[in-house]
Amino acid sequence: MACSKPVFRMEGWEAREPASRSAPRPEGGGDQARSMRRARAQVRDLALCNPFTHFVTLTLDQAKVDRYDMGAITRKLNAWLSNQVQRRGLCYVLVPERHQDGAIHFHGFFNNALERTDSGTMIPPDGGRPKKPRSRAQRAAWAAEGGRVVWNLPGWSLGFTTALELVGEYSRAVSYVCKYIGKQGDKPGGRWYYSGGDLARPVVELAPLDWRELAAQEGARVFHVPEAGAVFVSLWEPLQSGGEGGI
Repeated sequence: MACSKPVFRMEGWEAREPASRSAPRPEGGGDQARSMRRARAQVRDLALCNPFTHFVTLTLDQAKVDRYDMGAITRKLNAWLSNQVQRRGLCYVLVPERHQDGAIHFHGFFNNALERTDSGTMIPPDGGRPKKPRSRAQRAAWAAEGGRVVWNLPGWSLGFTTALELVGEYSRAVSYVCKYIGKQGDKPGGRWYYSGGDLARPVVELAPLDWRELAAQEGARVFHVPEAGAVFVSLWEPLQSGGEGGI
């Protein structure tokens, strides 16, 4: 990433003109909004630095855990995740979301560490909600035309699951998951997201780049930020194994 203004600085150096504490905050500011933006950036970094293979949805069975009690959910969720990390090498990023009735479920990414079983349903070639093919012939036709199997994860012991292999543009899948952070304006259980396993994280290096030269590169994205009076340019390379995907 490069910027048209010197906004990046090495650790230990202070800004030439620090922002005034009394300066008015931009619309949408505040501690909650800043926390949400940081969480989205952190989830994006983790997702782009790791070759996740599946988009997963985890729901909760009320008979096994009170799906309205975030404290009870977190205790059991953390125990299950820790077990899967240690025994199977799971790597994950999960974002909690509330149903309209207040029940919690999770969306996110897993690596290819857990056993999968065919749910019997597929995403049809034209997209939409999962459906059960009427016959083997229709299932074969859907598969040939780009339909995708919806998998279950039998190792999830707290409720029900779906898992979709990531295909298409991986960055779109990342953006899709990031949208769940703060979607309903709150932070369920005091956490925006959960992550764990042997996760790679961004390595940051500063370099004297000219933003115009970076913007001329194929695949560069240019963002004009009038509030800052600056132009930002980002350029990234997709992951080579398992990372080329969308939902």
